[in-house]
Amino acid sequence: MASGTQQQAKYSYAVLGGMILVAIAVCLLWQLASALIFAVPAPLKTLEAFSGIGSELGPAVQATFGNAAAAFALAVVVGTILGVLIGRSPYWYTVFSPLVVVGGATPKIIIYPILLLLLGLGHSSVIAMGFIGGIFSILINVMVAIRTMKPVYAKVVRSLNVRPWRAFTRVYLPAVSLPLLTGIRLCFGLTVVNVIFAELFAAKNGMGKVIMDYYGVGRYAEMMAMISILFIVAMGGSITLWSLERHIKGRVS
Repeated sequence: MASGTQQQAKYSYAVLGGMILVAIAVCLLWQLASALIFAVPAPLKTLEAFSGIGSELGPAVQATFGNAAAAFALAVVVGTILGVLIGRSPYWYTVFSPLVVVGGATPKIIIYPILLLLLGLGHSSVIAMGFIGGIFSILINVMVAIRTMKPVYAKVVRSLNVRPWRAFTRVYLPAVSLPLLTGIRLCFGLTVVNVIFAELFAAKNGMGKVIMDYYGVGRYAEMMAMISILFIVAMGGSITLWSLERHIKGRVS
C-alpha cells in the first residue's frame, strides 16, 4: 500500500515537472514569436499590460465564466440523462449514435448565426452555444459506457422492478462514473471554447468581445493579457477535473 502511494506521489511530481517544462517552452516560443510577428507582444510587455485592463477585467470574466458555468451545468445534466436513456435501448442507440457522432464532429460555430436569430444577441445565445459545444462529449461517453457495462446491472434493475430515478442514481450513474468523469473534463474545455467563439463572433460583453475590441484598436499587449487570464483559468479548471478523475480511478481500482 505504501509502495503504491509512493509511486502515485512520484507520478504526480513527474506530471508537475512536465507541466513546468511545457510552460517554460511556451514562454520561450512566445518570446520568439514576439520578435517575428509585430502583433504578438513579448511576455514581459504582456505582464505590464495587466494594469491596463483592470476596469474591464471584472465584468468580462463574470460574463464569460457565468455563461460557461450555466452551459457546462446544463450540458452535464442533460447529456448524462440522455446518454443513459439512449444507451439503455439497443434500438435508440442504433438510431441516435450516428447522429451524435456526426454532431460531435461538426464545428459548432456554423450554427451560431441560427442561435442569434432564435435567441437574440445576449446571454441566451452564448449559453446555448456553449451547451451545444459541450454536450456531445458527455453523450458519447455515457452512451457507450451504458452499452458496454456488465449486463447484470440491467438485469438487477428489471428483476427488482427498480423505479427509473432510483435506477438512474443507484445503478447506472455508478456504473458509468469513470467514463462520465472523462466526458465532464472534455465538456468543460469545449464549453469554454465555444462560449469564447460566440463572444468573438457576436456578443454584448465577455472576454471574447473585449479581446476583439483590443485587437481592433491595436492594443495587442492588453489582448494577450486577457487571453492569458482566460488560458490560466480554463487550464486550472481542467487540471482540477483531471485530478478528481485520477483520484476516483485510484479508489475504484
